[in-house]
Amino acid sequence: MGGTAAPGTTALITGTRALVSGATGFLGGHLAQVLHGLGYRVRILVHKRNRVEHLLALGMEIVEGDLLDTTSLVRATAGQTVVFHTAGKVTDWGPRAEYFQVNADGTRNVIAACRQSGVGRLVHVSSLSVLGLPRTGEVITEETPYPRSLPDWYSQSKRAAEQLVREANGVAGLATTVVRPGVIWGPGDITIVPRLAELLRRRQMILIDGGRNLLGLSHIESLARGLVLAAESPGAPGRVYHMTDGEEITAREAVDALAAVMGVRRARFSLPYGAVYGIAAVIEGAAHLAGRATPPSMTRYGVRLVACHCRYDISKARRELGYQPVVTFREGIKQLSF
Repeated sequence: MGGTAAPGTTALITGTRALVSGATGFLGGHLAQVLHGLGYRVRILVHKRNRVEHLLALGMEIVEGDLLDTTSLVRATAGQTVVFHTAGKVTDWGPRAEYFQVNADGTRNVIAACRQSGVGRLVHVSSLSVLGLPRTGEVITEETPYPRSLPDWYSQSKRAAEQLVREANGVAGLATTVVRPGVIWGPGDITIVPRLAELLRRRQMILIDGGRNLLGLSHIESLARGLVLAAESPGAPGRVYHMTDGEEITAREAVDALAAVMGVRRARFSLPYGAVYGIAAVIEGAAHLAGRATPPSMTRYGVRLVACHCRYDISKARRELGYQPVVTFREGIKQLSF
């Protein structure tokens, strides 16, 4: 890796071999391009050969596989120096078994494959939701303990995966690092921001408690470069890092800025958290009865995510990795297109 090579060398010279899981996803695809630009010899693990033509055009090697297929994972990790595990079930809709199979069991399989293939470094993308999306305004650090319980399957499964990675550090020669981003956003996002945009278009966007809560956002470019720092730093093994944009942006400010970029009317209505959460529960119930395969316009997890109010401390990543967000919210929002 660039940061662990001999003095005076970089990844551009050494051509470090790096595997990225989940390269068809928003983060994985962007990370693969950043690594390629830095001179890494990038291999991508994909479930199906779709939506990766732009990566193949750059000369990246592709391996078809599945997080639940251990043979394919061993094939993918063979000969790699570092593995970036970004793949997972990140939606807020689906059965419990699927979350744990993909996020927890899949991560366990990745760890086993890394050990079998002699991979030296594993960087795992977790989520700040493992800390429960608090609404108290408190400062949250990497030392903040897990809450006693988590109300949704996504957060539960991501916590289980994170714990597996932390326990794996230093075993059988594998060094592991956990990175916890907030809401990942930026050009190419097809999840959170587009759903908010659709609510604004329909004039159905409802702020929670006036939108005064602070959001934990992670721009795709800043996060991808932060993951590379986590892989290259000699002091990162065994550590957990928070990586957000490091700005205090309220939900009101974010939604208003989004409306301005879209050229639509800003959100006019606000309801108490309990009321919005109740509405989401009703919408979810109706969607379950209808047998929807895709998420409805509002879910309880989505409400908790948008209403989260705390200050995620990123000073550890700044201090130990040299992490520095490279895109401000005001800059990044102008890059979005709808």
